Amino acid sequence: MPKGHDKKGRSTVERFVMLPHYLLRSAAWRALSPVARAMFIELLALYNGSNSGRIAMSARTGAERVGCSKDTASRALAELQRYGFLELSIQGAFHRKTPHASEWRLTLYHCDRTGEQSSKAFMRMEAIPGKNKSRSDHRDSRSLW
Repeated sequence: MPKGHDKKGRSTVERFVMLPHYLLRSAAWRALSPVARAMFIELLALYNGSNSGRIAMSARTGAERVGCSKDTASRALAELQRYGFLELSIQGAFHRKTPHASEWRLTLYHCDRTGEQSSKAFMRMEAIPGKNKSRSDHRDSRSLW
């Protein structure tokens, strides 16, 4: 049996969230708000290696996990979609008898629902004017006054 596995072959190693350097250096990641970044990390924490496309997260649940309002969490999910980190698999709904959360696909990984390859759509995003300024850009603009 490999080290870090029990008798049935299940991992006994603690799970973790991985953020690759190419993701952290992307223009899309740098353009995200802090709440959207936190929401993405929470969604990654729900990913178990075989449920991309089936990750359930409502705005209410996201708000509880991130520590913000429901409306802010909803905007963060929309922002993650807009910048290409998430794709909606199934739209959630709140009905009196059958409430269910939206299910999301992480574009970082292949879709386990459809078998579609990872699109990494966030890597195709160009720099956003005014959103990706470095500290030196801010310093230069202050020196003009």
